[in-house]
Amino acid sequence: MKLINESVKRPVGVIIIALVMMILGGVSLSGLKVDLMPDMDLPIAVVMTPYNGAAPQEVENLVTRPLEGALSATEGLDTMQSISAQNQSVILLMYDFNTDLDTVMLDLRERIDMVRQGLPEGASDPSVMRFDPNQMPIMQIGISGEMDLTRLTHVAEDSIIPRLERIPGVGQVELTGAQEREIIVEPDVRMLQNYGVTLTQLSQIIGGESMSAPAGEVERGGQDVPLRIVGDFRSTADIEDINIPLQSGGTIKLSEVADVNDTFREMSSLAYVNGEPTLSLDIVKQGDANTVDVSDAVSSQLETLESELTQDVSLTKIMDSAEFIKDSIQSVVMNLILGGAMAVLVLLVFLRSFRSTLIIGLSIPIAVISAFTLLYFAGQTINIITLGGLALGVGLLVDSSIVILENIYKYRERGYSRIEAAKKGASEVSSAVIASTLTSLVVFVPIVFTGGIAAELFMPLALTVGFTLLASLVVALTIVPMLSGLLLPKISVEEDPKGLRKVSASIGRFFDGVDNLYKKMLKWSIRRKKTIVFGTLILLIASLGGVRFVGVELIPAFDQGEITASFEMPTGTSLEETRESLVELEDYLLDTGVTEVIYSSVGGGGMMGMGGGGGNSGDLYIRLVPANERSETTNDVIKGLSDFSENLPDIDLSVMAFESDGMGGNPIEIEVRGDDFDTLRLLADDIQEIINNVPGTTNVTHSMGDARPEVQIHVDRDVASQYGLSYADVMQTVRNSVTGVVSTQMRTEGQEIDISVILPVEYRENYNQIQNLPILTPTGDMISLSDVAEFVQAEGPTVINRQDQARGVSITGDIMDRDLGTVMAEIEAELNQYIFPEGYDYQTGGDYEMMLDAFIDLTLALALAIFLVYAVMAFQFEKVLYPFIVMFSLPATFIGIILGFVLTGRPLSAPAFIGIIMLAGIVVNNAIVLVDYINKLRERGLEREEAILEAGPTRLRPILMTMLTTVLAMVPLAIGIGEGAELQAPMATVIVFGLSFSTFITLVLVPVMYIYTDNFTNWWKRLFKRKKHREMELDGE
Repeated sequence: MKLINESVKRPVGVIIIALVMMILGGVSLSGLKVDLMPDMDLPIAVVMTPYNGAAPQEVENLVTRPLEGALSATEGLDTMQSISAQNQSVILLMYDFNTDLDTVMLDLRERIDMVRQGLPEGASDPSVMRFDPNQMPIMQIGISGEMDLTRLTHVAEDSIIPRLERIPGVGQVELTGAQEREIIVEPDVRMLQNYGVTLTQLSQIIGGESMSAPAGEVERGGQDVPLRIVGDFRSTADIEDINIPLQSGGTIKLSEVADVNDTFREMSSLAYVNGEPTLSLDIVKQGDANTVDVSDAVSSQLETLESELTQDVSLTKIMDSAEFIKDSIQSVVMNLILGGAMAVLVLLVFLRSFRSTLIIGLSIPIAVISAFTLLYFAGQTINIITLGGLALGVGLLVDSSIVILENIYKYRERGYSRIEAAKKGASEVSSAVIASTLTSLVVFVPIVFTGGIAAELFMPLALTVGFTLLASLVVALTIVPMLSGLLLPKISVEEDPKGLRKVSASIGRFFDGVDNLYKKMLKWSIRRKKTIVFGTLILLIASLGGVRFVGVELIPAFDQGEITASFEMPTGTSLEETRESLVELEDYLLDTGVTEVIYSSVGGGGMMGMGGGGGNSGDLYIRLVPANERSETTNDVIKGLSDFSENLPDIDLSVMAFESDGMGGNPIEIEVRGDDFDTLRLLADDIQEIINNVPGTTNVTHSMGDARPEVQIHVDRDVASQYGLSYADVMQTVRNSVTGVVSTQMRTEGQEIDISVILPVEYRENYNQIQNLPILTPTGDMISLSDVAEFVQAEGPTVINRQDQARGVSITGDIMDRDLGTVMAEIEAELNQYIFPEGYDYQTGGDYEMMLDAFIDLTLALALAIFLVYAVMAFQFEKVLYPFIVMFSLPATFIGIILGFVLTGRPLSAPAFIGIIMLAGIVVNNAIVLVDYINKLRERGLEREEAILEAGPTRLRPILMTMLTTVLAMVPLAIGIGEGAELQAPMATVIVFGLSFSTFITLVLVPVMYIYTDNFTNWWKRLFKRKKHREMELDGE
């Protein structure tokens, strides 16, 4: 091969190229950003529409349904879900993975513009966002101290936030829990009645008095000077001094009919860190920023700030995703180094030469570092997926080098010079090495082109392993022959250091014994071919019986030592009462001695702003001390907290492990569709009980929530019209009176402070007073609300769920200590026996549905990968049937895979499926090398059985070396040592067991199948010749 010959002939040039590759790789590595998971472009859009003061049913009818109708026709839409809650409509649109979301976002905005005018007057403009995991906070900081929240807010806004926002890579700093200043105008209702002024009119007058506007230009001193009318409020005195015109003529001051108070907006949520009241800062990084770098910079700035601020202010790091990222990456790197060291040790044992081991050992860092250049230009990041790919690739990348070096050894043993041995030995097996590398590479092609979550998550792994293998092939064909030509001695025990000669000789004798034993086994196998075939078939059938013991899941859960919990108390519970119950949970957690930080939020907000929206609900975030400082696992703490909460009255607690992987789905999700709320509630309660009774389920709840008492106002349109009032007039008066209306803003000290007009508390929170709410008629008369409306006490839903434009309820849950597939199979078995009323049905969703879609995609990818492996081998052997000899390695592989699942107790998951696809390209490599050498020996004149008996022992050592280096390099990953190892462990387990088992079966099965295939080929040739001979005889007659 010309490339090999040139590499051996020009060692200096090859060394320079290798140095350049490593330098480029090092530079590329420094430019790669670091994150926990790969950047995933999830095709999800969210449309949010605030509608203050509206009940869920109003939100559904007036906002959600019109928007759903407009958005349902967007191209590529897969599922549309909506939530209509108090004051808010949220529509979640999930698209096919091959959808261009940028185009969809433009289409969504255009469709919303078409229906915007039809939305109710009180609804805000809908906002359209795309779901982006990069917009999740990477860090949360608590600000607490001796001072009150007002002063803490000033410290945060004036001293902390500006400093953090200036840090490179910080995109946004969001403050939550702060007290917001507000000017409240509370009119005297009786005075307004006496003067014939309504709340709406009062609000309009205040808004009109605080306006600044340009008024053209005027000439002054020979220059045109802009003219502006300035009427902004500067103080509450300006507001109190407003003149209110009366219908009877004349004016009165606002201060005569209303109180103007400079105060703070009523707190809708309370937050605490380790029991102390706190504000919180959410740090969101810029999309292309390095998470670890941003976190380190923020942490450094926090240390500086703490030294500068007074002792009254304390800064607590509540959550920092970079800590788990750094721990996970460190674990993967250590596993990579450990695996590489074990691979090198295997080489040293087999080759019994430090120089030879050095040649292979050098190929590992050269190939790995060179791969970083390709990763950089492919736009990848350093994360546990790409580093896991490198760790998986370490065992594979030496395979080509081993085969080439071992063959060069053979030529050195025959007396060839170093240069000649390097050229001939490497060239002889180059085609087999290229073919085996291509088979390992082509299996990743289907993964790259497979759609869905599997492609988003594992394409970086496919690219990483592919780039590493490509770099290793170049190294094997250039650097290994070149170094062999320079360093490789003739094999001799005498050349070993004196202290190692006896060890080396003993190892040599052991391998000679293994060669002889294998040769005898090979002879026996050739004589008993049917026994080998049927024995393998029996093993395969027996292993299939173990499938029922193998569970199924989408992605293994990470144990980050972090816990989140959401809790809810009976509707109507105040913030203070909810807080009292929460204190008991916090005290329990503090008593366990394993918590480092406890962050709690009562009411709206919650962890990172994702909490509930009422005083009866809230969230908990618990960060545990490092794993080496506690005996309990995260699941142990979760179980303990769940059990303790059952002893607390009126509190419904849902606890789960916190995961920052950006997936965010519910493992269990059942969607029930129908129209009637009462029927949906009954069905939801029944299904919740069914799921609760299935072992392994936890945190089972449904989206209906408790029915909320409400007062419904039914306006009599006929009566209202007699007074000259429309339904909209009455509705607006009630809304403005009870919820208030923001008239304008007052600008002071660089802030814009809302000026709100609202009835005094004793009016808007009193049922009887609301009935007597004054309404001004067009004729100037004042009537009471009860004159035109009827008050009815009823119950209404707290939230209305819809899926694909139909009402429904979502029953969700988590799993613990069991796999998702088994749990869902039992749930579906129960639901299939449940009788649903006519017009009601259910469908599964969440992680389970995502898992089924991913497995379908991966199954297709596996089938395509096997075909591509066959195509490469057919091209290599230039025969149609010979590749099937090699393909018989695959059934043996599945025996080992199933055995691995059963012995380790690991379920089949998407990462494990990727490992199976990888195996399709790996396990055939040894068979390719063996069959290729058998063919070469037959071309040299050896008989078939003689060629098999010669090729088997000759290729045994490189086959064992490549298998052991691959397997042992992956053992640390398979064991799952360290943080974040859960994702690579299933892949490594599949490869370790599958490759180990298939190698030993392949050593006897492939030669046997070679004979059968060769016999079939010869029979076919004879049959064809006889047929052709008969045709010639017939033509002669």
